[in-house]
Amino acid sequence: MPPVEAQPNSRPRGASKVGFILKGYPRLSETFIVNEILLLEQLGQPLHIFAMRNPGESKVHDSVRRVRAQVTYIPDYFWRFFFSFIGANLRLWWNRPGCYWRAFCFASGRSLRQRSSSTIKRFAQAAYLVQKSLPGTNVAHLHAHFSHGPTTVAYFASWLTGMGYSFSAHAKDIYLQEHDFLREKIRRAQFVVTCTEFNRAYLARVAGADAPVFRVYHGNDLELFKPERAPIANAACPVILSIGRFVPKKGFPVLVQALQQLRQAGLEFQSYLIGGGPLKNELEKLIMDLGLQNQVTLLPQMSQTELWSYYRRADVFALACEVQNDGDRDGIPNVLVEAMAMGIPVVSTAISGIPELVEHGVSGLLTPEKNSAAVAVALESLLRHPELARRLGAAGRAKVEREFDALRNIEKIGVLLRTALRRGTFTNAELHPAAAPAVSPRGADATQPVPVA
Repeated sequence: MPPVEAQPNSRPRGASKVGFILKGYPRLSETFIVNEILLLEQLGQPLHIFAMRNPGESKVHDSVRRVRAQVTYIPDYFWRFFFSFIGANLRLWWNRPGCYWRAFCFASGRSLRQRSSSTIKRFAQAAYLVQKSLPGTNVAHLHAHFSHGPTTVAYFASWLTGMGYSFSAHAKDIYLQEHDFLREKIRRAQFVVTCTEFNRAYLARVAGADAPVFRVYHGNDLELFKPERAPIANAACPVILSIGRFVPKKGFPVLVQALQQLRQAGLEFQSYLIGGGPLKNELEKLIMDLGLQNQVTLLPQMSQTELWSYYRRADVFALACEVQNDGDRDGIPNVLVEAMAMGIPVVSTAISGIPELVEHGVSGLLTPEKNSAAVAVALESLLRHPELARRLGAAGRAKVEREFDALRNIEKIGVLLRTALRRGTFTNAELHPAAAPAVSPRGADATQPVPVA
């Protein structure tokens, strides 16, 4: 892959804003991004949001209304905004012909090799961003969320301007991306943050051990999410809660099958599955086929405020995450952190970064993925042994307090961004943390109940 030429730095004198490049804003499923923006603003970092799409969702979190950053939308549909894209690209080519042409050739060549228009489309968006959206914003550094489309835009915008960029990598965007371009984007970035040690180790293997990749957990507001009662509170009919998009990697069909096994074991319960997505109809049919209509209720996506009432009612939280054949997976689902912060005992699976949060038998229960029988055994352990549930719930809260406090974690990103704005470069000796101890997926064999202490 040809080296990217260093262009004269176009950073405006005295600028201090960071431009956040997002695929969509605001999105109900990405509370962690809104929380990060709010906390960075609280720490005094001015931001400007550049979103590639307005999702147009009917509900938004109340926290979105507290964001002070200006939002600028970059067109995401090429043909609908054809003349705007062409005009911006032609003007940039006219003003910087050599730089523009080299970047264009790289982008078009990669699109031809990949037999996909994605790279050239992101290049066109980057040119639009540089020509029409950045001027006058006082943005001096770009930070993208997700390592695929948004970071590709940041990569080309950096090439076209000389401005530094960084990005946050999360889950699907890491594991479904071909290594060569991901490696190039990492090594050209001033820094990369990712939300699990599992991800950090993977990215280090892709880009090399000296790549500036840092693990920063998302974290939660511990004042907002705090225990309000001791589980199991609903002794007669306990509540099992699960929250997430109805997509394959969340494992909802496995969870529903586990709930049927609980009922066959003679346990009373009420379960709420909150989300929305392509598997909704399949889940409705599965619930009907298993005769669980009276025990399991599907509910649509909700705002954070609406979700709190369900967290407060929950006795157990379950999420049966799994790795898909194409590599798609979760990192550490934020809903697990939220549930544990509220002292709710959790059941999940030993994949990806989840064992970094949930230590089997200590701060929750882990099972193998795609194993409904194991999930049912874990849930039954908590429902039949309230003291175990209370112990794991309390330990889960303590774990979140130690390692998943949002403000303390976002302060680390704030340090990285301020350094990028001030100096534009990092040294490993200054900022690269020692790798965290390897986390063993101890739940891999967790098919038996944990003895009650």
